[in-house]
Amino acid sequence: MSLLRSVTTSVNTEPSVKRQQRQALRAPLELQLTLPRLLGGTLDRDLVLQRFHEIIGNDLDIAHLDLIDDAEHYRFSRGTAAGHQLCYQLKIENEHLATLTMTRSLPFNEQEMIWLEQAIVHLLMPLKHALQYAEALEQAMSDGLTGLGNRRAMNQALNRCIRSSHRYERVSSLLMLDIDHFKNINDKHGHAMGDHVLTVLAQTLHSALRLTDQAFRYGGEEFIILLPEASMTGARIVAERLRQAIDGMDIQGIFPTVSIGLACLRPDDNLNTWLNRTDQALYQAKRQGRNRIVDDGQLTD
Repeated sequence: MSLLRSVTTSVNTEPSVKRQQRQALRAPLELQLTLPRLLGGTLDRDLVLQRFHEIIGNDLDIAHLDLIDDAEHYRFSRGTAAGHQLCYQLKIENEHLATLTMTRSLPFNEQEMIWLEQAIVHLLMPLKHALQYAEALEQAMSDGLTGLGNRRAMNQALNRCIRSSHRYERVSSLLMLDIDHFKNINDKHGHAMGDHVLTVLAQTLHSALRLTDQAFRYGGEEFIILLPEASMTGARIVAERLRQAIDGMDIQGIFPTVSIGLACLRPDDNLNTWLNRTDQALYQAKRQGRNRIVDDGQLTD
């Protein structure tokens, strides 16, 4: 285990009266008894960091704690940033774990930094286990080819959205995309190229969405886009943006297009009825000539 420390001190000095208000730090033995018990009792990475912040915050008046794990695109941020910053690169056996940054209104003295580093030592293993657990969960919920959420992840996300939308009477929308004539791509160019097309389109979908939107691989060449709190008008704008982005692509001589079905959540919808209505809209888009958008309000027998 290793820590690489960097300190940034504000140009503004604090009044001496504030310096005298610092409370005594708890003994190292108390840290050794308290931190492993509280931090090791959960695999929830947010909860591990929240508890750590609460413990050290009481002793060192840490106003803001921020942790970034670039490898897993994870960030935890709690509190309000202040003028004096202390940053650590967390490593275990030369493996970079994360970057931990803490700020407060008073400068950190050497005794406090040594105490804090003793506390961080007790954070490292619980944090590593929690990050590994989150990674395993994410892999179990991800499509192996495209990296998008899989059907299991989709079902959970849609059910959460349905409950939240019904509870707070909010509108949400669902898109179902299907790559037009995908079988022809596989037959003419091979399945490896077909997989490449799926991967490129998945990346396009992911990069074109809001942070609150989610993309999933539904199966084969079909994708689901969940648009929380998006009206029919807003969802159509997103759908058209995606359709145009894909229509203009050239993937090694392959020019894909997509058909899109759209349905807004209704008060009496459940997972199956919402998906079925979106699927019907997609089927009608393909029946009308492909490379177009049809919403459930346009459905005809």
